[in-house]
Amino acid sequence: MLRLKITCADRPLFLLTTLATCTAVLLSAQAGSAHTRANREAHLANVQAQNTAIHSGSVVRAAYAFRGTRYVMGGTSRSGFDCSGFVRYILGATNGVSLPRTATEQYYHGNKIPDGLLQPGDLVFFKNTYKHGISHVGIYVGSGEFVHAANSHKGVRKDRLSDHYYQAHYAGARRVLPAQMAAAPHIR
Repeated sequence: MLRLKITCADRPLFLLTTLATCTAVLLSAQAGSAHTRANREAHLANVQAQNTAIHSGSVVRAAYAFRGTRYVMGGTSRSGFDCSGFVRYILGATNGVSLPRTATEQYYHGNKIPDGLLQPGDLVFFKNTYKHGISHVGIYVGSGEFVHAANSHKGVRKDRLSDHYYQAHYAGARRVLPAQMAAAPHIR
């Protein structure tokens, strides 16, 4: 403990207040620095997990690794995706599949798949979500679930095809992965 003997009555209070203020500022800066460091380390760990998932070649694993990424209209990169940008990025990065840019264009790419024959990696499409016609796409991950860049409030997340909203807007599925397309029935 620091003790100062000053004859002026208001000086010790001023000095102690200043010392306390400086100490609080330093502690706050250290806490902020630790928080920033923790955020940076968490971000780097997340990027590493995404890279590992992409290099695994598994569309499903990669899609899961990007959950929590923010939604950006027109976004096509890790800093933010829209629905078709997300699908295009994941399939291109994991399997080298070249897809058109928009959900509408992606809907006419690959083989149409009947609902009962969905496999992980298939693309699921929705209509009349924010505009007329095909307007949303996600990646089927199995067990009735899909991962997609939902919207600006939710970002990249997993949802169920059986949710009322998605059932009401479901437009169909397409298979675009080369290995799966070779074994799939082709329906127009």
